[in-house]
Amino acid sequence: MNSIRQYHWFLIVTIFLVTIITLLSDNTVNAIQCWQCNSMTDKFCEDVPTDVNNLHDCYKKMYRECIDENDKLNYTFCRKQVQTIDEETRIIRSCGFIRSPVDCYWTKSPPTSTLVCQCDGDGCNHAFTAIINTGYSLFILPCIFAMVRFFFVPNLFHIIH
Repeated sequence: MNSIRQYHWFLIVTIFLVTIITLLSDNTVNAIQCWQCNSMTDKFCEDVPTDVNNLHDCYKKMYRECIDENDKLNYTFCRKQVQTIDEETRIIRSCGFIRSPVDCYWTKSPPTSTLVCQCDGDGCNHAFTAIINTGYSLFILPCIFAMVRFFFVPNLFHIIH
């Protein structure tokens, strides 16, 4: 009887997790806005504000909609690169259309090294984003604790007694 109860809780938690992840990962965006600049040509690109409301004039030209003039690219996410060439570092913020399988990665080819991170959502390339989105963790962590409670803790009590 206890194993049937555990199986039912497992199904409930699994369905809940799949539903939440599916809802949160729906990133279909018609037009995304990203920070688009290069610190080599614009010093304000190094540190952009997180709040895009009421931007100062020096930032307004850098925060804009991702548009392809030839309508061949479908920009769906933002990107931030920190590139070092011969000990000179620059920051490049841009729109992206081909995703990497990982959110952040390094490329190194001396004398150049580049850290590239991609993210979803308007203006998200103001900084490097965490691998686990806080929205996901707010739903996933309680589910993980519930699974641990119903699957592992009862078994521990049976082993101890």
